Amino acid sequence: MDILKTSFTFQDEANASNQSPIKIAFLGTRHPHVMYRFAVLDKMGGFEFSGFYEENEKIAEELAKRLPRLPRFQSAGELLDTLPDVVMIHSLDPDVPRWARFAIDHPAPFKGLFLEKPGAAIPQDFYKLAEEIKGKRPGLAVELGYEMHYSEALEFARQVIREGALGDITTARFHGGCPSGAGMDLWQAIPEDLGGIMQTEGCHTLENVIDLFGAPDRVVSSIRKLPERPPHPVVGWIPDLFSGTVTTGEFGVGTLMYEDVCSGIMEYADKTIVLDMTAWEPTEWCNEWAIDVYGTNGSLHAIPDYPVATLYLREARGSFKAGETKLSTEKPHGTSNVPACYHKQFQSLFDRVRGAKKLEHGCCDLETNVKILKVIDAFYKSSASRQWVDV
Repeated sequence: MDILKTSFTFQDEANASNQSPIKIAFLGTRHPHVMYRFAVLDKMGGFEFSGFYEENEKIAEELAKRLPRLPRFQSAGELLDTLPDVVMIHSLDPDVPRWARFAIDHPAPFKGLFLEKPGAAIPQDFYKLAEEIKGKRPGLAVELGYEMHYSEALEFARQVIREGALGDITTARFHGGCPSGAGMDLWQAIPEDLGGIMQTEGCHTLENVIDLFGAPDRVVSSIRKLPERPPHPVVGWIPDLFSGTVTTGEFGVGTLMYEDVCSGIMEYADKTIVLDMTAWEPTEWCNEWAIDVYGTNGSLHAIPDYPVATLYLREARGSFKAGETKLSTEKPHGTSNVPACYHKQFQSLFDRVRGAKKLEHGCCDLETNVKILKVIDAFYKSSASRQWVDV
């Protein structure tokens, strides 16, 4: 869905709290999700916007016009001198570590740091950054931009797995990717990146895998550009920061900068999980991101958005009855609920900034992202070597 073209409200507004507002600074604004996240924060209310800094002059000028409530600063230092509580970095992959390092080296005593995923162009760059953040800013609340972690379908899946409802889980299957055309998006075609959809979208799917089951012991994979095919109409793509989702144009399989498809096997001591990705899904974002889990007592089938989940159990386990249980969604079935994912993610981060130790939905922190990127690195190495790779 294009959140900028969608009407949405929240039932539990952040400004209903008696707590003092959190002050937010946007450092780097090249990734289109900066527009989405500003829109959600604006609806939530209860925040102060320090402003933004963007080193690209044309982008900075246009953003200042479009978001007049977000003051523009002429330097990153001046922005952080406003003493924000949270710094949000929406740069493209190669620049995320650079701006994160700038922030943690600045004397501003901020308590939260938000980084656009996957957090770096090359996994090793993020490993170093994570150590620097922990060393220089111990206790800093850090969140990576995996908003689909907060889908109600994933909440349901976490509860099913946590309660052991499925019995002994032997295998699971995860599918991810992007709509036809979206592989051309500006953040999917960065020359400095390790690769394409396995890195830029596979990180979302692997966050789901690691959230539910932890990291695998080893992987084997195939990451491929397919033979070039004639162009076909797109589902949607984002050519630049300000156009939003464009539904016109034609692209063909095999014409992307990076891979068209990826598949892999992840081995655990007690189960095997299969993952597959395509840059050419025929429907809207996330509608095909399927999760299928099989255990000795039942099976679980879930899609993050439009959120749906079906659980089948041979016998009652935990809080779930025998037979079929369908997820009761916040909105009517067939309705996207992506704004709620962004909303819950912000709540998780801001709760940690305010000192919360126990989080309702968990979080997507530094340690989680290191695990994700180690698996991504193993996928690319395995594909190149055509061998199993330990994680």
